[in-house]
Amino acid sequence: MNRYKIEAPVRSFTGESVGVRFTKGTGYVDDSTKDGRAALEYFRRHHYGVALADEQTEEERAQELVTGTPTQRGPAATPADLFDPSKHSVDEVLAHLDTADLDEATRVLDAEAAATKPRVGITSKREDILAAKGGTGQ
Repeated sequence: MNRYKIEAPVRSFTGESVGVRFTKGTGYVDDSTKDGRAALEYFRRHHYGVALADEQTEEERAQELVTGTPTQRGPAATPADLFDPSKHSVDEVLAHLDTADLDEATRVLDAEAAATKPRVGITSKREDILAAKGGTGQ
């Protein structure tokens, strides 16, 4: 499961969009459910800022203070364990995506899209790759 920080185009937005709660233009969603993955695809299509979240939300920090129990997010792979598309050719990335599950394909495609110079040979195939893996493909 990956958690994503979503930045709304309107930075003052507080409310709900596609089932995700936003406060002052920022919301969080994870890709562990079909609804979460669909929301991520919606946000990407509508030019929201989408980035992997590596920090706690305000709600998680508050919960830790109230309960005294750290928020559990499940085991996370270390960066060294993850396939890094920037260290591979387009053909190698596409070969990896052919064998990857939906979560891994989404993660790799997100990493490629977030690169300083995303490669069109990969990013242009996003919809087809995700659709083939059972994602929304949009």
